[in-house]
Amino acid sequence: MTRQRVTRQRLSASTYVELVRSLAATTLSSAIMGVLFIVTAWVCAQRTPNIALAAFAVLGSIIAIGRFAATLLLRPTMSAANLDADSARRGERIFGGIYLAFAAAFGAFAAACFALCPYDEHMAIAALVVGYAAGVAAGISLRPWIAVPAVLISVTPAIFACLFIGDVAHLLLAFLLSTLMAGGITSMVGRYKAAVEMIDMRQLFASLARQDPLTGLANRFALQDLFVAATATFGRRAIFLHCLDLDRFKPVNDVHGHAVGDLLLQAVAERLKRLVRPDDLAVRLGGDEFAVLQTGVQHSDEAELMARRIGRVLAEPYAIRGHRIIIGVSVGSAAGKENGADLKQLLSAADDSLYDAKNAGRGARALAG
Repeated sequence: MTRQRVTRQRLSASTYVELVRSLAATTLSSAIMGVLFIVTAWVCAQRTPNIALAAFAVLGSIIAIGRFAATLLLRPTMSAANLDADSARRGERIFGGIYLAFAAAFGAFAAACFALCPYDEHMAIAALVVGYAAGVAAGISLRPWIAVPAVLISVTPAIFACLFIGDVAHLLLAFLLSTLMAGGITSMVGRYKAAVEMIDMRQLFASLARQDPLTGLANRFALQDLFVAATATFGRRAIFLHCLDLDRFKPVNDVHGHAVGDLLLQAVAERLKRLVRPDDLAVRLGGDEFAVLQTGVQHSDEAELMARRIGRVLAEPYAIRGHRIIIGVSVGSAAGKENGADLKQLLSAADDSLYDAKNAGRGARALAG
């Protein structure tokens, strides 16, 4: 996957949420910048009495306090483990709006200071402008739609004010600010692209680690994750685990070869994917053993119906490379309310039930608990 491809494609919801989470770490920097701005604004307004300068100082101070309060209030939402894309989007819009409002007030105040304050204060204002832009680049570059406008809005007025003054020192300052701003924006965009690529790759590897490479079904690691989540959401009473073992699978490998056997396993997996609901999970445990974690079960009849459907659908003939293949499936089920203290216990109960089903004959079903 090339960087160009990653940056041009639309962000996945999980990548977007992870990028927005970075905003939760800006509370301290917002507080520091707010204090620096308020102190500098108060000093400049005291030394240079001017209505416009005082107005920008008061407005900027109010927004700085509001920005800190907003980041403080949004932090629990932004850093929540269950943050979803819609909540992230709402929080980001609030954060971005007040962040850009402060950038505008800051830029107007900086320009007013260059235009109205004595030259000996310009060094402090220039340092504050550079410090603010650096803070934006360090803190929110993973959200470039906020970071880039914030830098432009805050630094550009100071550049024009320096050009308007027109002496050598201020022309040099305008050049330095312009160069630093351009370099900072380029760095932010590059950091954003690299972060998106890194997050996408990390999530891809995490997904592959929880996926069976042959069938594309979930594996035991993913089963553990969903079991924990389902237990927290539905409770153990609403969970059933169905363990499946294909009947007459070994003769398929012996007669038609392992390549056909692999294709058969993939076909079984596709049927299981179509059987399960969005909150359920189809799993390949290994070899010709599969499992289905059924959640949100209101009555045991629902689990019995699922087991019957699995047996019926998987027993229908398969057409693979010109061969008509018929297999069966034995199903052993276990109820979470009786056997679901942990996944290991539930798997053991379902496996015991599967053993009973196989002893009863091919295509049989058995329920434990």
